[in-house]
Amino acid sequence: MATIKKTKGFSIHELWMLKGIVTLMLVVCVLNACRKNAITQATSLEKLKVLSYNVYEGFRNDPVNIENFKKWIDTVKPDVIALQEMKNFTKIGLQSFAKDMGFSYSLMHHEAGLPVALISKYPITNVKSVPSNLHLIEATILDYHFFVIHLSPLTYDFRKSEMEIILQRTKSIAKHEKILMMGDFNNMSPQDASFYDNTAKMDLVKASEVNNPGTKVLNNGQIDYTTIQNIINEDFYDTWKMFRANYEKSAPTKLRNHNNFTRIDYIWINKTLTADYQQAYLVKDTFTDYLSDHYPMILILKR
Repeated sequence: MATIKKTKGFSIHELWMLKGIVTLMLVVCVLNACRKNAITQATSLEKLKVLSYNVYEGFRNDPVNIENFKKWIDTVKPDVIALQEMKNFTKIGLQSFAKDMGFSYSLMHHEAGLPVALISKYPITNVKSVPSNLHLIEATILDYHFFVIHLSPLTYDFRKSEMEIILQRTKSIAKHEKILMMGDFNNMSPQDASFYDNTAKMDLVKASEVNNPGTKVLNNGQIDYTTIQNIINEDFYDTWKMFRANYEKSAPTKLRNHNNFTRIDYIWINKTLTADYQQAYLVKDTFTDYLSDHYPMILILKR
């Protein structure tokens, strides 16, 4: 029979077990400390500031654009950032990018193509899996259910089918919960119809379809608003439009020469969150004029 060595009354096997228990306890303590710190920060939080931005193919893979974005973020100071078109970013690269800006948490499902990403000062939890062909993140931050979305630029039918999947997911969340949906929806809104219903604008839309084969905005010669109308029908509120009667384009920026103006970048909230609404606006400055072909949007909610 093998002899088990003893060290000051403990066998080597017992010592290894003790070491493992101590290590596990230390890890649990660290995780609990991080969790308590996040809870403390969240408790003292008076408002939540969310930024949504299509950054045009991962800042066009330009290191100068990326560094300038990091500096710009420091002036905007959001709590959560939802990004679309994060081309050339990996999950590890996104994590490093986020930490450079002072954000401890990041999430990106897919690395190929034009993935969406979520960056936060607070833990990202309850992460849901998504179909590989859908540009979507569904996760929770604090007590908010986040949906980061980039709908197809191709046809209104394609966008409609994508949005049906997403809206079905929102229906599984209790109505008293807080839900936000944001991103580039690539579809104009019926709430802006009066600003699009003119010959000059319709000529631009028709020319765009001719110049971009495979895209389809018009249905029997009229802009198809079904995708956005379906969101409105599910009691979601376009935060930019909630207290405005006017119009403001979200694309193109000064980076593009065409005049086919459109508002297709949104942050939507459900009815539960309307009482917490403080402010929503597009950010237009000398930086956002040229970083992307879309302008970013900010929403501020009271806690």
